[in-house]
Amino acid sequence: MKLTKVVLSMAAAGGLFVAGVAVGKATKSPSYLAREEVKMLDTQPGGPKLGALTGDPKKGPYMGLLQIPAGMVEPMHSHTGDYEGVMIEGTSSHWLKGEDSTKAKKLPPGSYYTMPGKVEHQSACDQGKDCLILIIQKTKFDVIPSKDDKLNAAGAPPKPDQVKPPTPDSKKPSVTRPTP
Repeated sequence: MKLTKVVLSMAAAGGLFVAGVAVGKATKSPSYLAREEVKMLDTQPGGPKLGALTGDPKKGPYMGLLQIPAGMVEPMHSHTGDYEGVMIEGTSSHWLKGEDSTKAKKLPPGSYYTMPGKVEHQSACDQGKDCLILIIQKTKFDVIPSKDDKLNAAGAPPKPDQVKPPTPDSKKPSVTRPTP
């Protein structure tokens, strides 16, 4: 008897859903946003830029374009929430704290990756072309600098001309910052 009630309840709910779709509001109009119309904002001085396509990165959820300058290696950091990325332009690599950056998988355009929240990692964009990444995140966008990473010692991420890519003998890129 209980099973019959559950099945009937589910059927009624499904019918209401279908009826609601059939008689619901008119469909929305399509929207179009050209790449040059996306307002890109600095996420960190001299670092990556983020432009919202849908939603609000300050509140979440959102979908946006993240642009990392060619040759840049971001400092060790984490984010509060999980996110997904799809490479559009350039080639990026990402590695977790304690991993060898030279062994990080190269992600060319069309590649997909996920990054769990609260996991310290670094991201890099190969020389030659800025990386453009479609970011999908259910929480707000934030960057939480690592407390014990030397790349964060000066506060802001290094500029592309301050970073030398890692060599096979080193595990981290070298950073040259101007002295104050």
